[in-house]
Amino acid sequence: MRNIIVAVILSGLSATVKAQVLAVSTDVAWLATQTYNAAAELTISSRSTLGLNIMGNYHPWALHDMRMIVLQPEWRYYFSGRAMAYHYVGIHGLVANYDFVWKDERHHGDAIAGGFTLGYALPLSERWNVDFHAGLGLAFYHEEAKSVGTMILPTRIGVSLSYILR
Repeated sequence: MRNIIVAVILSGLSATVKAQVLAVSTDVAWLATQTYNAAAELTISSRSTLGLNIMGNYHPWALHDMRMIVLQPEWRYYFSGRAMAYHYVGIHGLVANYDFVWKDERHHGDAIAGGFTLGYALPLSERWNVDFHAGLGLAFYHEEAKSVGTMILPTRIGVSLSYILR
């Protein structure tokens, strides 16, 4: 009798649990700049997801003296009622370490930022999406040769190709 009760309770619980969907992606706009990247996005409800993006480069185009690594978490809310499809807004963070030369001046330091994202995830098929996104945020940076500073700048911009795992 006890086994039957446990089986009924477990079957009732399993009926209410929804499968989480995971997507992996790469931002083709960043790849065009020789900045390699990978991202994962996990549904947490029918309208929202949590994602994590990591990107970096090391001396892209042999002519440029540049290196960076960026970690970017993001929460997204989809207006369509279907996560990973159509219009969304998001809140993202950013942690970066960089070293580059711009106009004969070396910039080497760390940055943290937070901001908002607007985007559109275009479903191409059941498993493939193209995601267009842009974001603006407030960045705090510290460079070795300079003091701490803040800037409002684009903190998220790109076109990603996503594959949805089930």
